[in-house]
Amino acid sequence: MSETTPSRFKGILTPLGNADFRNLLLSNTLWWQAMWMEMIVVGWLVLEITDSAWQVALVGFFRSVPLLITGFIAGPVADRFGRIRLIILSQSLSLIVIGVITLLIWADAIAYWHLALGAAIFGTSWSFSWTARRALIPDLVGKERIVDAMLLESFTQNISRVAGPFASGTLIAVLGAFGCYVALFVISVLSFLIMLLVHRPVHIPPTGKETPWQLMVEGVQYVVKNQAILGDLLITVIMNFLAFPFQTLLPVFARDILHEGPFELGLLGASNGMGAFVGLLIVNKVRHHFSRGWIFAIGSISQSAALLGFAIVSTFPLTFELTDTIVRLAYPLALFTLMLAGIGQSSFGVMQSAIVLLAARDDMRDRAMGTVVLAIGTGPFGRLQIGAIAESFGAPLAVGLQSSIAIVAIIGVLIALPGFRARLE
Repeated sequence: MSETTPSRFKGILTPLGNADFRNLLLSNTLWWQAMWMEMIVVGWLVLEITDSAWQVALVGFFRSVPLLITGFIAGPVADRFGRIRLIILSQSLSLIVIGVITLLIWADAIAYWHLALGAAIFGTSWSFSWTARRALIPDLVGKERIVDAMLLESFTQNISRVAGPFASGTLIAVLGAFGCYVALFVISVLSFLIMLLVHRPVHIPPTGKETPWQLMVEGVQYVVKNQAILGDLLITVIMNFLAFPFQTLLPVFARDILHEGPFELGLLGASNGMGAFVGLLIVNKVRHHFSRGWIFAIGSISQSAALLGFAIVSTFPLTFELTDTIVRLAYPLALFTLMLAGIGQSSFGVMQSAIVLLAARDDMRDRAMGTVVLAIGTGPFGRLQIGAIAESFGAPLAVGLQSSIAIVAIIGVLIALPGFRARLE
């Protein structure tokens, strides 16, 4: 830690005694805000341009497919060049992308391929930055405060998860996509400037001559032998491949199924974060009574079950036998089920990184977090799959089917890996 913790910060707030962590937390909050805004506005633009659920899902694929490549090298690159330097460079790349797309919209020259390419570059930048931002936390607060730090990080992330989609939907409705992108650019600049205030910990690069590929292979071999990290990675794969792709289809649900506009789309995106605040309170209460693996898995199962409920209630407007009253309840019930999903996702958000950071040796921390990025990188194929199913059979069936499979798969991980269920000291 770079400075002594002031006495005014106690308990879960103890990490805030470190000024560098406070700056990192504020920068991360704005960084997440930009990510959620970008996801909503791009999805709406693509739907307006193409009128295709498949194309909406495809641009989500382009955003996340770089993770399959960067997952192999993000950890070793952070090892070689330093975490803060990598964060600053990757965020500079995001700023360039946002600035160019803003200008294209202003010039009325935006096309689908611009959004697809921008999403791919944005995803590449995100994967490097996420790895380094998470791996930096123990440097600033110490391992003994990782869970506290992740709870604080998740709290501010949920603020962004609510504010980001809500702001995007509102700005699109009032000022159009251009106004939304201008706000997105300003927020990204602020996040970048605050990140410059974080002092760089002493960075000692690896002394060996291994290539990034060799370092990553060593990291994969290490985590496969560690059941706590392996279970974390498997559930990360399951959720990113089967559950989280529902976010790509939110514009389709809002416009074509629930018959709502961009403002209501923003509320759908924000409702997940609203529920997560309740989830964080639950996680903080139960974390001393259950293993982190159990909390992670049960939260993921709960989120998947809630998404199944979201898919079911969204079919009400499509079922003409239902009464008008029930049909009118479809949108409020969709908001409610997504809030329930947010309660489960809070467990996922806190424990995903906490388990890895606690279970990994210090010399393997960057590489272990790189394998998490690799696991997240399976998401693009889930987005393609859910887009294809939605195009052929409808978005509710696509979300319901994938969520159901996710529940079964997570239960399988719990049964197969007793080391994942055990408590970490």
